Amino acid sequence: MKKLTPWPLVVVLTVSFLVLQGCASSNKQFTNQNLSSLEPIKVCRYETPGIMKSTGTETALLALVTLAAPGGSALLVVGDEYAKARGSDTQTMIPDFGSLVMNKFLERIHNERSDRPALTVMQDPLKEDFSEKCTVMEFKVNRVAYGSIDLTRGGIALERGLDKGVVSNGFLSKATVTMKDSQGEVLWQKSYVYLSENFDRSMSVDELEADNFNLLREEMEFAAEKTAADFIEHLNGEPKEIAKVKE
Repeated sequence: MKKLTPWPLVVVLTVSFLVLQGCASSNKQFTNQNLSSLEPIKVCRYETPGIMKSTGTETALLALVTLAAPGGSALLVVGDEYAKARGSDTQTMIPDFGSLVMNKFLERIHNERSDRPALTVMQDPLKEDFSEKCTVMEFKVNRVAYGSIDLTRGGIALERGLDKGVVSNGFLSKATVTMKDSQGEVLWQKSYVYLSENFDRSMSVDELEADNFNLLREEMEFAAEKTAADFIEHLNGEPKEIAKVKE
């Protein structure tokens, strides 16, 4: 049975969101009809941030402290670091989400684009900005979290819509793909936020961690598939994805 978020917590997180809201990522449609004309293209990914873990009690406490303390916005960073520390033991039990997304995207582009270009894939994650003078496709994971997730952090609630709630149970990921030309101009960009509850897959921390994190790993695989599919659909310019961007 789905648990309802206590209304005092909703009020606190909503007010916190209004005071400390982040900026939504911008998407850019790909207008060049022929990908192969841009080759060779290098494909890279940045280091995936540590996964954040939080229980319902921790989410409520951090929201209250952030709202009540002077300079509360600074505590957003502290709260994220605390959640990453809580999830540090999980890191060794799960796959690298950035690698999952990039590789699933590459599989799909190979199968679904007849004009697929020559791609040079850099499997090792970058620690600094890509600086070579060539067309590049960059994958960046902005956020990964599980448990009771405060959507006001990282601007997620802003992108999703405040009317849909500010707390979610399960797994969250936000990833962005950007294609740039040799001069650094953005040719295409798409961000995608995955939430378990959007697919009726809400789960508690205990459920996700049971059996050596089996359900969490399954959820990450599923999220990576959905993320890669969204990227490909947007790159292809399919009508349903264009409509989503305009919403």
